[in-house]
Amino acid sequence: MAVDTVKLYTKGSRVWLGDKEEVWKGGVVVSYAPGENIVVSDPETGKELHIVLKEGKSMMPPLRNPDILTMENNLTTMSYLHEPAVLHSLYQRFTISNNIYTYCGIVLVAVNPYCDVQLYGNEMIWAYKGQQIGQLDPHIYAISEDAYSEMKTMGRNQSIIVSGESGAGKTVSAKYAMRYFATVAGNEKETAIERRILSTNHIMEALGNAKTIRNDNSSRFGKYVELEFDKQTNISGAHICTYLLEKSRVVFQANNERNYHIFYQLCAVRDIPEMKHLHLKHPDEFRFTSQGKAPVIDNMDDSETFYEMSEGLFNLGITEEQQLFLFSVLAAVLHMGDIQFNEERNDSCSISNDDKSLLIAAKLMGLEVAQLQKWLCHKTLKARNETLVMTLKKKDAFAGMEAFVKHIYASLFPWIVKLLNAALSNGKKDAVNFIGILDIYGFEMFEENSFEQFCINYANEKLQQQFNQHVFKLEQAEYIKEQIKWSFIDFTDNQPCIDLIEKKLGIIDLLDEQCRMNRGTDENWVQILYKELTDSEHFQKPKTGTDQFVIVHYADKVSYLCHGFIAKNLDSVNESHINLLKNSSFQFFTDVLNAKIDLDKRNAKKLELANEALGGSDLGSITSPKRVATKSLSRRGTTQTLSKTRTVGAQFKSSLNLLMDALTTTVPHFIRCIKPNDDKEPFGFVPTRVVQQLRACGVIETVRISAAGYPSRWSYKEFESRYSLLVHSRRVRKGETMDNCRVVISSIVSDKDKYQFGKTKIFFRAGQVAYFEKLRSERLFSACVMVQARVRGWLAAKRYNSVRVATIAVQCMVRRTLARRKVQKMRENRASIVIQKHVRGWVQRIKYRRLLVSILFIQSAHRAQVAYKNFLTVKYEHNAKIIQKHVRGWLARCAYKQHMRKIIQIQSCVRRHLAKKKLKALKVEARSIGHFKKLNVKLEKRIFEMQMKSKDMVKERNSVLEETKQNLEELAAVKKKLGEESRSREELEKELSTTTDELKDIRQNYLAMKLEIARRTREEEDIEELKARIQELETEVKQSKEETVSERNNGEERYAALERSMNAQIEVEREHHQNMLIENGNLQRQLQELQTIAELKETGASTGAPIVVNGGDKIFPVDENERARLEEIIIENVELKENLDRMTDDLMDAIDEQTLMRTKYEQMELKLSNVKDSLLREIVNTRNPRQAQDKIRSHLDSLRVELFSDVAKFNKNNIKTEEDAVLQSKVETLAGENIKLLDDINRLQNAIPFISGNTEKKLEKKLTRQESLSTIRSRKQEFKGMFACKKGDDSKLVKRLITQLKTEHVTGPGCMSGLTAHIMFMCVRYADHCNDEGRIQELLTAIISGITSVTRKQSRDPVISTFWLTNCLTLLHDLTQFSGEELYHNRLSPAMRDFALKNYDLSDYRPLLSDQCINIYHTIVKTAQDELQPMLIPGMLEHDSIPGMNTSFSGGRKQTDKGCDTGVIVNRLQFYLQLLSSQSISINIVRQFIGQLLYFINATLLNNLILRKDLCHWSKGIQIRYNLSQVEQWVREQGLDLDDSGVLTYLSEIRQASQLLQMNKSSGDNAAAIVETCYSLNTMQLQKLLMLYSPRSEFEERVPQDVIKYILNHKPIEKSQKLMMDPNKLHALKFSYETRDIDFTIVTLPSGLKVDFLEKY
Repeated sequence: MAVDTVKLYTKGSRVWLGDKEEVWKGGVVVSYAPGENIVVSDPETGKELHIVLKEGKSMMPPLRNPDILTMENNLTTMSYLHEPAVLHSLYQRFTISNNIYTYCGIVLVAVNPYCDVQLYGNEMIWAYKGQQIGQLDPHIYAISEDAYSEMKTMGRNQSIIVSGESGAGKTVSAKYAMRYFATVAGNEKETAIERRILSTNHIMEALGNAKTIRNDNSSRFGKYVELEFDKQTNISGAHICTYLLEKSRVVFQANNERNYHIFYQLCAVRDIPEMKHLHLKHPDEFRFTSQGKAPVIDNMDDSETFYEMSEGLFNLGITEEQQLFLFSVLAAVLHMGDIQFNEERNDSCSISNDDKSLLIAAKLMGLEVAQLQKWLCHKTLKARNETLVMTLKKKDAFAGMEAFVKHIYASLFPWIVKLLNAALSNGKKDAVNFIGILDIYGFEMFEENSFEQFCINYANEKLQQQFNQHVFKLEQAEYIKEQIKWSFIDFTDNQPCIDLIEKKLGIIDLLDEQCRMNRGTDENWVQILYKELTDSEHFQKPKTGTDQFVIVHYADKVSYLCHGFIAKNLDSVNESHINLLKNSSFQFFTDVLNAKIDLDKRNAKKLELANEALGGSDLGSITSPKRVATKSLSRRGTTQTLSKTRTVGAQFKSSLNLLMDALTTTVPHFIRCIKPNDDKEPFGFVPTRVVQQLRACGVIETVRISAAGYPSRWSYKEFESRYSLLVHSRRVRKGETMDNCRVVISSIVSDKDKYQFGKTKIFFRAGQVAYFEKLRSERLFSACVMVQARVRGWLAAKRYNSVRVATIAVQCMVRRTLARRKVQKMRENRASIVIQKHVRGWVQRIKYRRLLVSILFIQSAHRAQVAYKNFLTVKYEHNAKIIQKHVRGWLARCAYKQHMRKIIQIQSCVRRHLAKKKLKALKVEARSIGHFKKLNVKLEKRIFEMQMKSKDMVKERNSVLEETKQNLEELAAVKKKLGEESRSREELEKELSTTTDELKDIRQNYLAMKLEIARRTREEEDIEELKARIQELETEVKQSKEETVSERNNGEERYAALERSMNAQIEVEREHHQNMLIENGNLQRQLQELQTIAELKETGASTGAPIVVNGGDKIFPVDENERARLEEIIIENVELKENLDRMTDDLMDAIDEQTLMRTKYEQMELKLSNVKDSLLREIVNTRNPRQAQDKIRSHLDSLRVELFSDVAKFNKNNIKTEEDAVLQSKVETLAGENIKLLDDINRLQNAIPFISGNTEKKLEKKLTRQESLSTIRSRKQEFKGMFACKKGDDSKLVKRLITQLKTEHVTGPGCMSGLTAHIMFMCVRYADHCNDEGRIQELLTAIISGITSVTRKQSRDPVISTFWLTNCLTLLHDLTQFSGEELYHNRLSPAMRDFALKNYDLSDYRPLLSDQCINIYHTIVKTAQDELQPMLIPGMLEHDSIPGMNTSFSGGRKQTDKGCDTGVIVNRLQFYLQLLSSQSISINIVRQFIGQLLYFINATLLNNLILRKDLCHWSKGIQIRYNLSQVEQWVREQGLDLDDSGVLTYLSEIRQASQLLQMNKSSGDNAAAIVETCYSLNTMQLQKLLMLYSPRSEFEERVPQDVIKYILNHKPIEKSQKLMMDPNKLHALKFSYETRDIDFTIVTLPSGLKVDFLEKY
């Protein structure tokens, strides 16, 4: 043992101890001295263990790695590389961090979690696309991207080898790898070939997968899929090869296992009409599907998987006839198992003629019943020239039937594979490279191992040898690349074990020799093995028993039971059974039987070609790169040619050699799937099961090879930043990184063999990094002690000084207090004298002021009394005049209103009678479909107007509320006036009574006074009663008003809620519509490219030169597959248009509902005003208060009932979603409009006579005036802001203004913004002025097509795209502002109204321009995203902007820092901001654009942060937050986040993630603050970040589990529970309309445009 390593065994060192249950468990060194035994204690039990060290043999326990290296992504980066370190790291990552993937050198270790994990969405695929392996967390997508990128850049074929035990997840891993390639190597939408490749998974799983004890979806065959790629690295085809199908499962299943899935799927859909003729039953009723007694699998629906499989068959072009044949044969297999064999007397057997299963099986396979019945019970023997027919015993007949069934299924399987390969082949040789995905069975070892396990382990021996050699080559390549000195690394070569199996006189050769003997038995074959192979160290004879043999494989010793080896190797089938199938009425049986024969012939041909190429050299070793196959050698050493009936072993050997030959020509990538437990418990980890698989799959061997060399590798910069503190600072020179590293290492490690200096890295032997970590911890500990000593001394000195200062301060305070008391007494004596003086003066002044106030008060009271009497006199006279005026006016108005009320009532009765007749006729007419279609156009226009008037209605509603308040105030004023009139009336009566008393005699005065007093008393009583009734009436009015207001408020709330929901729905529909536009644009571009290719096909094919389309991309001549792809694109385009139409219909229905709601609101407002008017009339005109009160109360009750009924009807109509209800509402709306139109017609007809007369006079005057001015107009023609474009000049206009336009001609300093669009609109205005509808259509169609063409061709140029975005927006604005619609026309100034369109409505073209603007906008966004993509990770996450804080850390991860920083990103954002601003694009669209880019930055950074463990620590959180603050500061400086626009909210997720890394996470008390702060992050993202958090110093700790559990329990449940954000998500673009001042008369045509053909008008 090295001296440096021995130093690590000190007291307190952590080591590993062997354990039976946990395999390895931790221990702590108690004592150790060199040359003595080591004492280790178990922390759990406290027991001490004495380890005896023998001479010449190291028995030291393995050392544990530092915590900083425990959970690294790559196991080979650990300092100590051994089995316990690997097992512990996998345990920590899997159970604590829930990371199922881990790198081990070039191997990806995948541990099956047995539950759904959110790791395989499209967001994850795009996150790994373009990333080097090691940049992000381990993932199967990283391996797939590494293979794809290496194939793309180097042009070398790749292979991905997936292996593991049954139930470890091999099939799922291979499926996700294929999904990755289908996504990144295709278009954004899956093309036909990608869909076909993914569809094969459902078919192969149905026919080749089954439930076993260990796995519910176990692949019972080996599969190798080659994905073929063309020159553009797009998938062009695929090919599937299969190996060693488990045929015995068809006839036998162990307990708790199932047959192949396809049988249970057929039984699940047995009730559908297409399956009735198969006569299927429940799986428990068939013998071949009921042996395992487990017909159902949890969380698997057999009927659903059947439909997925059937859909896959259709996608792959399998005809319906072929599918029915397949299902019929599979059903026949099930019925064959239920045939009953009857035993006869002469040891023969028979089958009943009416055996139902026999009849059904014969019918389904197209066989004669009698022939099938005969040959199931008989067999033929050939003796020289005779053929004998012999009867079979019941046991032999049953065995023959099972062999017959297995042969049928084994022949059916390659036939299906052949059909799949034909469908996946593109029919042309354009495949340049391929990526192979091998899903192969892992090493198997059971209690009883047979022929299948022998073949499986043989295949794993070959794969393991290739794996070992590849790992060894990579280690050598790394050392050569870094130019370091290295010696040969010894590794275990399993070639002797392979030779034992496949060499001359090997196990397979001896087995074939025994099979050729007529009387060969399994026992004789084993005895021959004992005799011939005992000299091999990999072959052992068991201690007991003579029917077994043991092979020492690379993983473990395996004992094989010889029973059945010869039978399974021969795989013999009765020839009569094969002849039966050949004579079947189904022609497909010929193809089925020939499929396997053709496969064998192809393999034989490949072997012969390989033998000829190699000249008969030995092909038994896989080390030869040109080896293709292995010869089949006889026992005597003579070469045997491949016969027609080769054994299963020979076939498997040849196919395996062909597979190995294919793999040796590729660059392999390895995925090792691990099964953590046998109970399928989610995230359950059983160490004994895991370590067994690690040994078997080669992971431990990889670790051993890495440990034999230099496993720990650090860059110079990272090593210096972490370990430069181990030497004195004087020896470290700034800027000399390599020299500093040499100084540190040479001063600590004396043995130069422990390290090597490479070109870019430092290589260390195992254990050296841990030694450096130990020294670093000790140095930091001593530094902490020193700091503590200095701090404690400083605190003591500080305390002494503070006590001394406090003592002096107390003394000063006491002395100051005594002096202050003495001075205070002196001041008090002097102050008492001064106070007495001032008090006496104050008393005298108070007396004087009181006297003065009394005199003034008496004078003012006298003067006020005199003035008040004069005022009363004037007031009485004035009030008398006012009373007379109002009384007379009130009487006149009452008489007039009563007269008018009667007239109106008579008129209303007559009009109502006439209106009812017209209403009935109109309803009949409105219900007709033809009339409905005529009025539908007007309805659509009114719907648009209603949308634009929605805001005006809100304003009108507010004005109505204000009017209501004013009316209520007027009502109160009227009431007040009534009270004043009553009081004035009383005063007038008093004056009249006093005047009568003075004029009459005393007697008459006495009698008159009595009469007057009686009369006044009665009037006063009436007045009091009237006042009481008025008060009651006011109370009722107030209540009714409150109820009406409440009803109105409820209606407003419902209207507001409906409006909010409608706005939200419209927003979703807008975003969906724009996404559909993007997809439609992509499909149209593909369609255009394919059409161009089709047109140029003949030219390109004849000349042999490639066709160049769109910027120089080489596309070769189109064939039938491209034409099929074109048809698929056209179909998808039609579907997109249908979806767009359906969305438009839904939007129109929503607008109808909103219009109905507004109508109801208007009715409620009208009823409210009617209530107000009726109350006022009743109060003013009433003579009988009680009668008025009753009328008002009844009116309010009826109004309340009517309002409630309207609300109920509205709610009922609102809930309806049926089509008839919608149509009925439309009919009623049209009927109402029809009535209004008829009223308008009547009114206009009445006005015709008057208007016609005036019109004739005006026309005469106008004609005379035109005649007089005709000469003047001929002399001078004014420019009206229009350009005349003659018919036929459209192509010139498009060419000059669009396709060949040079932007500098229209973007100079003197040119107005959007000049090109203004010129186009002026041409359209002229066509409208000429009343030429066809001309308008031609112009706009040519303009839109030209813009579409030029933006597609130059889509990658942001300057051109921005220019056309401005012009499209300008043209859209011109068509809107000058459309002539009332909504926009009223906002124009009088001068600008002359520029409006006069004749035609061009609103149908505005959506086309709007869609064009959206497409150009998204093109600019995509261009900006592509530019920012490579800058974000190095510039925002990896760049250390804060000086003096280095956050980098080694661990085998490749850094991508290319000198990029946040300033580069900000400059790029500034470029696009200036680009948009220079084109005068509105600030609203600019904010949306910057917000979209910020969202892209946010999603990209968060996705990368979630996938990178090395970035999740405190110091990196500070750096990220600082980098984000620079972007946020730029946004604020540019004024983009003003008015709460919410632009910076797009960065909320990454901002909160950086804050999370900086927050305290040590205890549960901090969890609530985390939940409150990180409100934008969902639960999965929070959990992932907390689990990835890795301390970068010894003074930090990982996040405790209680903190994570608290967050999971208290974080609100979000709708979106995705781990990754979608960076490609595009937010809906919103347009804002603003009226602009435009004068088309000042527009001039630049000379550079060359549009002389345009004439001014």
